[in-house]
Amino acid sequence: MGKISSLFKLTPFIKKHRLVFIAGIIGMLLGSIIATPIPYIIGIIMDKVLIAKKGYNQLYYYIGIIAVLYVLRYFISIFSNYMFVKINNLVVNELRCTVMDKVMELPMSYLANTEKGYVQSRIAECSTVGSIFSPSYVGIVLSLTDAVLALVTMFAINYKLSIVILILTPLFFFSSKMSMGNFMKNTKEMLEYNATLNGECFEIINGIEDIKILNGKNNHLKKFNDKLSKLVKSSLKQSKSMIIFMGNITFINNFGSLLVLLIAGILILKGEFTVGLYTSFSLYITKVFSSIQGIGTMGTMIKPVCLSIERVYELLDMDDENSGKDKNLNEEIKSIKLENVAFKYKNNTKNVLNNINFEIIKGEKVLIKGENGSGKSTIIKLLLGLYNPVEGRILCNNIDMSMINTKSLRERIGIVSQSIFLFKGTVLANILYGQTKKKLKDVEELIKKLGLQEYINRLPKALDTEITQNNSGISGGQAQVIAFIRVILSNKDVIILDEPISNVDVETRDLILGILRDKDFNGTLIVVSHVIEGMDFLNRVIEI
Repeated sequence: MGKISSLFKLTPFIKKHRLVFIAGIIGMLLGSIIATPIPYIIGIIMDKVLIAKKGYNQLYYYIGIIAVLYVLRYFISIFSNYMFVKINNLVVNELRCTVMDKVMELPMSYLANTEKGYVQSRIAECSTVGSIFSPSYVGIVLSLTDAVLALVTMFAINYKLSIVILILTPLFFFSSKMSMGNFMKNTKEMLEYNATLNGECFEIINGIEDIKILNGKNNHLKKFNDKLSKLVKSSLKQSKSMIIFMGNITFINNFGSLLVLLIAGILILKGEFTVGLYTSFSLYITKVFSSIQGIGTMGTMIKPVCLSIERVYELLDMDDENSGKDKNLNEEIKSIKLENVAFKYKNNTKNVLNNINFEIIKGEKVLIKGENGSGKSTIIKLLLGLYNPVEGRILCNNIDMSMINTKSLRERIGIVSQSIFLFKGTVLANILYGQTKKKLKDVEELIKKLGLQEYINRLPKALDTEITQNNSGISGGQAQVIAFIRVILSNKDVIILDEPISNVDVETRDLILGILRDKDFNGTLIVVSHVIEGMDFLNRVIEI
């Protein structure tokens, strides 16, 4: 885990913004080149101006040159840093969008068995990936240019001291590389504990009402604290690794500088070196050592980013729900047939459905009847392609549904679920959700045709009524009617109603039953319910 080669997975995202990326790199390279002469000029000031006491004019002259170089580097630095900040945002946002797109395409067999907070944490790791484009990370790579230019200049100043630096460089490199110890292991562990903690947070927030009602606070708080404790321990281990690393680097750096000072001091006493050149040399040494330290630890520092890339790609590389489903349903649904269908959920030991056989033909109004827990809702999920049978097969127009692209299937099947989920926004927006060809006029005409004007107008702002989180602001019956209007408006080949009257008030029940009784459906109507009262308009019953 955390292989440097994972960085190449970002290539498609970088290619789209390569001009910005190249501009940033060129800016950093120019900054390095411009900064290279500065330590040497400082040495000249020390020897030929200050120590030799040549006067103010030369001091002003050399200081002016350094000032110009600093100003140039300042503007180039701002430009290049902005380019990398820009590409950071562009790549991260595009990656985040790609991951979200993938998550929505993942099979329910994965999503139903994975904590939503855990998946959310994986998506959030896209931000960590973006740090690879931060000026500090890119600067580590480009600091190699600084080091090479500094070494060339150092050899021009004094080859003896430069050889000493070359001997120290591998020691400094490997010490930096080895000092990180278990940093990566601790980082991976911390990321996993963080994702698990996020999953626990999501569950608490999502179920806060039931936690309050059932006095479950202590139970959830204990689980939260247990997971938080693991995260804290892992974080402390990671921090300890970093502290040891920084201590080792400082220690080696200090003794390296001390050795250079000793040799330079001997050369100065012998008249073979000057204080000014030593000053220049010291500044160049700092460039070389910091570059080598950065290169030596770059792999370890970048590995958390690589680890995040790999974790993100664990999602992106998963087979989506349409994997292997290359047939589109291009004609209306004329028949649906279940042959010896059996199904069980991933963590179940027993089948929810066993040996189910029936066929529904276009134009039929069918009641699928059964007691609670008999598997009626599971049949709906199978018909919608959310899950695949573990045995048997489902045929749609005599085509095995396991081969049909789910998007083309769901374009022809509409559903009103037992548990209505409405999105934040207006009632109108929820009715039109997923229907790009329908407009306000179509909704108003349908409401009038169904005789629901008075019902809708009772809402605070009619179709403009705002729905907030968890359907707040409307009743369960109103949510049912909104979902019902939405599915009728879609005019799909097959309409499925899951327990349409079991959890609603009398008025809503009578409204729905009246519409179902009086409306002519051109396609197929499937009603799933354990309540059969008022269902006399259905012409066939399938009992589970």
